[in-house]
Amino acid sequence: MDFLGRAVQSFGYPCTYRVLASPLTYNSSPGIIPEELTVMDAKFGLEKYYHDRNLLHQFQMIASADPEPQLIVMNLFHENSPLFVNIASNYIFFVNPEAWQEHPEFETWMKDNFGMVQPNPGTYLKRYREMLGHLRERFPQVPIIVVSRLSHYPAFGPDPYSYLEGWSDLWRTAKPVINSWASEIEDLAVIDMDRVFGGIWAGSEKKIEVHCPFLKFKLTEENDTITGLHASRDVEHIGSMWPVLAAKIEQFLEEGCIDYAAEETVPDEWLRPWQPEKFDENRLIEMLSSGANYLCARAIGSFFLDLAKDYTDLLARTAEFTPVCHNTLHMIKTYSRIWPNPVLAHWCQVHRKAAEAFTANGPLYTQDYLQRIDEIERFVG
Repeated sequence: MDFLGRAVQSFGYPCTYRVLASPLTYNSSPGIIPEELTVMDAKFGLEKYYHDRNLLHQFQMIASADPEPQLIVMNLFHENSPLFVNIASNYIFFVNPEAWQEHPEFETWMKDNFGMVQPNPGTYLKRYREMLGHLRERFPQVPIIVVSRLSHYPAFGPDPYSYLEGWSDLWRTAKPVINSWASEIEDLAVIDMDRVFGGIWAGSEKKIEVHCPFLKFKLTEENDTITGLHASRDVEHIGSMWPVLAAKIEQFLEEGCIDYAAEETVPDEWLRPWQPEKFDENRLIEMLSSGANYLCARAIGSFFLDLAKDYTDLLARTAEFTPVCHNTLHMIKTYSRIWPNPVLAHWCQVHRKAAEAFTANGPLYTQDYLQRIDEIERFVG
């Protein structure tokens, strides 16, 4: 939604992005930050332990001091953990327990007054609907748009990944539930991500890798030997999606409705099994040398389809062109565990300079990124 907010701003509309923790936090105290939490927050300076989900975001979303919004746009955001429930008042909030190490007094207070709650992924839509009801009560005149999540069709393989726990099962029955909210809640509209992506798909090369090249991996190890690899495709960061979604929001602001073009529909090929793609070496070098993030990630993703061969040398030869991207770095780090080739140390040295020069995402991003490069270099060196 941060990317969508930026796209809406580029269209000339002022937009504020806020990060939510769980529908449970808002539902437990809609619009009101519990006073004792405010006191503890001020006393211990807990800001960094909310991971952008500060108390305003968790309990109010929009404060009374904020300007009245013209439109509220929400997605089916993933829930953070751990969530803590106050034993006496039943309000729920998120904080990273690492705060306890720095503030033992805060730890004592929490352990005396809170338990932990684990949301059931299967009932996510129920508590989300409750949250929408509370939000409508607080802002009876403000239109609300809910942006749905992309369904996990077979053609989106391997094993599409969602940051919302349980969505891989929930998506099959979620659409009619989500669409019902538009009839149940006054002045609420739903943007169907499947239809929006269907329109983008219709005008592009019809391969999921073009839009979602990033893979997430889990390794199984035994005695420092990799015995298994599981790949999941990240289908939640689709660069081509944001301006199209922003145009839907602009249409709603201007016309009060959301329409879909004829090509904005779910294509039949999404129901067919995913077909892996393979490139020859010349094409791989061309993609890795392009400097384009998606092309680079797409090439690296294809390495994992031929694990009997080591492609590390291609990374080293094109090191100066590798874009700075955490998702791509994760793929390279995983590949280095499978093929711990010392030549990747050269890639690390070259890419470290690019990472140091990339400052757009702030110093914490750069620090974390450089640490991950160091980890790769230590492992292959």
